Amino acid sequence: MAIQPPDARPHTRSPPRSCVVGRSSFPSPVTSCRCVGGPEAATKPTLPGTARRGCPGARGRLRAGVGVDRVVWDGGPAARASSPFTELAEFRVLQETWDTIHEQYVDQEAIDTQELIYGAAAGMVDALGDTGHSRFLDPEAAREFDEATRGEFTGIGVELDIPVDRPIVIAPIDGSPADEAGVRPGDTILEVDGRSTRDLTMEELTELIRGDEGTAVKLTLQHADEDEPYTVTLTRRKIVIQPVTWRLLPDGVAHVRLSEFSVGATDDLKEAITAAREAGARSVVLDLRNNPGGLVSEAIGVASQFMPEGRTVFQQEERDGEPKPVNTIGNDGVALDLPMVVLANEYSASAAEIVAGSLRDNDRATLIGVATYGTGTVLLPIELSDDSVVLIGTALWRTADGDQIWKEGVPPDVEVDMPLERISRPSADEDVTRADLAALKDTQLLAAHEALTGDGGPGAANP
Repeated sequence: MAIQPPDARPHTRSPPRSCVVGRSSFPSPVTSCRCVGGPEAATKPTLPGTARRGCPGARGRLRAGVGVDRVVWDGGPAARASSPFTELAEFRVLQETWDTIHEQYVDQEAIDTQELIYGAAAGMVDALGDTGHSRFLDPEAAREFDEATRGEFTGIGVELDIPVDRPIVIAPIDGSPADEAGVRPGDTILEVDGRSTRDLTMEELTELIRGDEGTAVKLTLQHADEDEPYTVTLTRRKIVIQPVTWRLLPDGVAHVRLSEFSVGATDDLKEAITAAREAGARSVVLDLRNNPGGLVSEAIGVASQFMPEGRTVFQQEERDGEPKPVNTIGNDGVALDLPMVVLANEYSASAAEIVAGSLRDNDRATLIGVATYGTGTVLLPIELSDDSVVLIGTALWRTADGDQIWKEGVPPDVEVDMPLERISRPSADEDVTRADLAALKDTQLLAAHEALTGDGGPGAANP
């Protein structure tokens, strides 16, 4: 998905089970309906907003720290009911289920009204089938999700996915506890505090890894290219995301990695490319691999650094209308004249797909790697009365050429498949020699470098 900040108005999908741990998560309190002065208020609760007259009803963001996944977020209003829920004939089944639980369940002390309400709310959204995208967030999860889009969260600093039966690390966050402990992309997490991760849902995994600042969690992991597992104990801490890192490769090629489209990503990118040019950069590799997306405003800002005003970044299609183009802004981009290549992979999603698709469709860059994740819907966060949030897909976005990529992904111009653990991440203090470059196992980056420096290679076209 791509995200618009909650204080912004509409300007403009995450792997189904992926998250950024230590960032934000999902499922807050709704109390049972209590009529003031009613003697029955302390006994059997009624489904909020129903049954007894006079009972007030409810009115109306995982990284490992655990949080933002692939999303395009569009700021939205408070929720308003389109029709009285309790008047629907189907509502009776929900009320009967509620009653049955309170009247028949053997362990009455285990009944948590708040959890029942949030479970029902989450179930309604999940029933849409928009897995990993539209979802219900309780107040705590909503707060963490918001923090994540602003580039701050508490946790250990890893992005995770569960492709089969165990979670894998998509990438550790630069400078995080996980990164400092040597956790690598492609690592499998076998245990969390001694508990096996086999067949855990992302929500269950999130609950195990999340925790307060200063507390520790013990992980047992296995590198993708090794047989023996290893164990690390990580202390959760506040993590501030640095979305842009870069290094200068031989032949004046700037390798610029954009890890996510959080607040300030455009400004950080401008600073990085300006510094790279001053250091002698004559072309750029924009690395969007493992980028889960973020704010759509930042996607527009990033694209505008490479293309002049008026180029189509993406097309937005409301559910009852025709696609409308969303364009670049300004003619002061810091890299309008630099030849470039974009790198993307199966974990490039949302805003990353928007930018990759736009630069490809506008013939501004050659796209190298593999097809992206295939998000392609815009999320609108609807704030509920208790500060919980419903993230709901309200529009589709298409590439600049009008291609629908939801569940399909943006295909590359040049396909180069490669395991996650071979990805080489840039650092500003690196001095990359030609020998260092030749020794890299990152065949996607090597292909990009060759495209920009080789005779007649793809990506050597003028901007």
